Amino acid sequence: MTQLAPQTVSSVWAMLGELGTLQTPSRRSEFGVDSVMLDRVKVAVGDTTLVIPKAAFEAVLDYLHVNHHHPGNPCAIESNNGYKKAGPLCKVSRKLPTGSYGPRNITYVLPILERLGVVEISPKLPTTVWLTLRPVAVTAVSEPGQRVVEEIPAVSLSPAQQAFADYLATLWSADPGSFEHRYSITMNRVWKPWKERIQPQSKDWWCLSLAQAAEHYSWPESKAPDDFASIAARLRAALAANECLTAQTACLEIFKWGGVANKPDDASLIWVKAQAAEQTLCRSILRGVELLRPTSDETLTAFDGTNLLMNSAMTKIYAAAAPDGIIIYDGRVGAALGFLARKWLNGIGQSVVPQDLAFRWGPNQKTPNNKVETRDPSQEGFEFVCLYKKSTANQPHQAEVWAGLVRITSRILQDVVRVLNTQGQDATLLSLERALFMVGFDVRYPLITATPTA
Repeated sequence: MTQLAPQTVSSVWAMLGELGTLQTPSRRSEFGVDSVMLDRVKVAVGDTTLVIPKAAFEAVLDYLHVNHHHPGNPCAIESNNGYKKAGPLCKVSRKLPTGSYGPRNITYVLPILERLGVVEISPKLPTTVWLTLRPVAVTAVSEPGQRVVEEIPAVSLSPAQQAFADYLATLWSADPGSFEHRYSITMNRVWKPWKERIQPQSKDWWCLSLAQAAEHYSWPESKAPDDFASIAARLRAALAANECLTAQTACLEIFKWGGVANKPDDASLIWVKAQAAEQTLCRSILRGVELLRPTSDETLTAFDGTNLLMNSAMTKIYAAAAPDGIIIYDGRVGAALGFLARKWLNGIGQSVVPQDLAFRWGPNQKTPNNKVETRDPSQEGFEFVCLYKKSTANQPHQAEVWAGLVRITSRILQDVVRVLNTQGQDATLLSLERALFMVGFDVRYPLITATPTA
């Protein structure tokens, strides 16, 4: 059994007695939770009661998780009083430690999990169920039908990653004089928002904190419904409905928004179209999201350049599908992370980059007249590898390495958000991502010797 199932059940178990009146998946009958004990719960159905072991809830979640039953791949409930006629999900919930089967309980287990926000049920016959995109833990239920949720704590950070997260939190609202970053900008259209909103005549971009870097975010954005947020919402709706052609359209719109995958032979473009044609696009994207979640500790070998892709184009797709937990990790974000990690490591007297902070960066566009690299944060003995470095024999695929960086960076930044929110500061995963994106345009400061290109 995966760790996620017992962790999720344990996190919500104390709330089971506060859920109020519930309905079976078909919505034809009502029941309630009579009492909650350490290892079991008693439900009341009319004048009768049924005891359901805690293990039944864990078994159900584990089955849905292992078989990837997300919004694009619902699981048939197939409930039946006789276990021989019952479907797999109905069987796992009633299987006893002895190997025999107890009475049917799936019709009560699933509505409880649904009220807690862990699964969703479709009452349309045949009834189906799937895991929600966001693993949650209930922290309070003030009245029936209302749930207040927070994301399950991420897998633990290493000591170095935790200390780096704390450092990033201090840079969010940096003390005067403690942080500054600036660089020359170009005539490229990406700087139009900066010039219109902040510095009309400026030839430089600058910030004195990460919060200010987020405020100074500059990227051309259309109005709704053609902005990134609207496109991402359409993608999530398509994924939930398993509408692959609609999802393909949203993916192509995201590529256009990001200025990526714009050639007919681009690997990401080919992959999205092929997956849509096979009616597997939604399932594949959701599988990628499941693996990239900060809460996941599963292997990332599925990112092998064939089954799942990870690059500057696809990172935008996964982030759009799960904006509450996954960031866009492109070359600029990686460059900023390396730059800030170097500053922190140098400040604490370290001379090399530890493996758990080995962020990778992506190069800037070069021109015949300017071939200067502006995004390599390597300096003074601190070496950071390029995202596009090819893997050699016996090494993880380049896409797997990139996926690992997405997941660990999302964990680190979620911890930064947690710290800042606890302090009463208004920070989000998106605002941190945007801050890093802006800082990472040019990480040579203060060693700037040539004009950068877009």
